[in-house]
Amino acid sequence: MEKVLQITKVESYIISLMGKFPVLSYYANTRGWSFLITWGHRLAGLTLVGYMFAHIYTLSLLFSPAGFDADMKFLHNFVFSFLEWCVAIPLIFHSLNGGRLILYELFHVRAEEIVIRFMIILGLIYIFIVGFFFIEEAQQISATLFWSITVTVSLIACFIILFKIWVTDNSILWKLQRITGAFMFPMLIGHMFFMHMNYLTGHDSKTILERIQSPFIKGMDLVFIVLLLFHAGYGLFSIIADYIKPGLLLKSLTFLVIIVMAISAFFGIRIVFAL
Repeated sequence: MEKVLQITKVESYIISLMGKFPVLSYYANTRGWSFLITWGHRLAGLTLVGYMFAHIYTLSLLFSPAGFDADMKFLHNFVFSFLEWCVAIPLIFHSLNGGRLILYELFHVRAEEIVIRFMIILGLIYIFIVGFFFIEEAQQISATLFWSITVTVSLIACFIILFKIWVTDNSILWKLQRITGAFMFPMLIGHMFFMHMNYLTGHDSKTILERIQSPFIKGMDLVFIVLLLFHAGYGLFSIIADYIKPGLLLKSLTFLVIIVMAISAFFGIRIVFAL
């Protein structure tokens, strides 16, 4: 018999606080916390899609370094820094919950309580570390070394999932969604760390332009853009397909998602090549 995991006092307190929100309490009692986690995953993903579009737009400002620096200087305040830090919350939730789903789907890890607890602990540690970097703004590290390590970890995760998932009967797009998710899990976390270890790393045009001249960094950015936009596009399609019946409307929205992601990929790739 599987041992039942005991809820700690801290977890019980967090659940009681969440239960005080009428909407959360209603769905938790009628459909269960798994339903809320699923929708939390989707809402976090939609938030990250918005952040991705904003990020591509911000990179386009680098064509005018003086203007980029002026905008970054204007945004360098507590409110904007706090909002940037808040992005770590949907990022870590979406990433770690995606890892939980992969463990469940491919490796048949059924002890979800343990995985969720592990996800919460890692998430809190990650968020506080990122918050420390925001405050400290004094960390230095070689971009090539940092991303070499991160890419290696991402490729290992990617190939583990690839060999496990490719023999299944799922669709090719479903497989690619999991594979790209496994690859981007370390990459997105690495991106959040690296961009905020030092203010100049992600907010100074000269520092960014010097870094992106490296063929390795440029190639990594191109791959990252393509995989990220595919993952985001298929995620949007999955949400739409769950609520719209097959027909003209579904085909039209699917086509719209493809067009938006293709245009975004075009501009993202163009920016990386041109800088």
